[in-house]
Amino acid sequence: MSERESRKRIPYKSNMLQPVDDELTFSENKCSDHARKIFAGFENIRVELWFDKHYYDRHQHGDDNGKREGIDPQTVENLVRRSIKHLLLYGAANRGFKFINYEGANGQPVKIVLQEEFDGSMLNVVIETHFVEINKYEITVKTAMCTDDFRIAMGQYVVELLGDGSILKRFDNKKLVEICSF
Repeated sequence: MSERESRKRIPYKSNMLQPVDDELTFSENKCSDHARKIFAGFENIRVELWFDKHYYDRHQHGDDNGKREGIDPQTVENLVRRSIKHLLLYGAANRGFKFINYEGANGQPVKIVLQEEFDGSMLNVVIETHFVEINKYEITVKTAMCTDDFRIAMGQYVVELLGDGSILKRFDNKKLVEICSF
């Protein structure tokens, strides 16, 4: 037996071959069967989170029903920060959903209710988001309550976080109606 015949052979597997990135190649993307990627990077957007005095008063002193449990600043900040990507998605995917206020807009500012289950009850955080500059936005927490009977205004939107996913709802005709989910 020759040396060549006695060598162990490695079986061919198609997944062993790695494609070579060729920047001149046309490939499929979400919009086209034949497109060429010319840029991949990040755009910086600054989001400032503010707490309104009403929220701080409710957290520190409570209200007529006593001190509010479950609305500490860390919990509320965590919910708001995790909601930002969901708000952006719903703003892009649903024509009627608007959550960013800007100077010169007509009517009352848009407020969104963020919800998440917390210790067997529903944490409700009301936010108002404002455009400041092309890459800067302010999100202000107006109030927060950990209760299952939180009153939502007619026509108001609710984003409920469920782990990594969420549900966009709207309060219409005295019912909370699911619009879509992610």
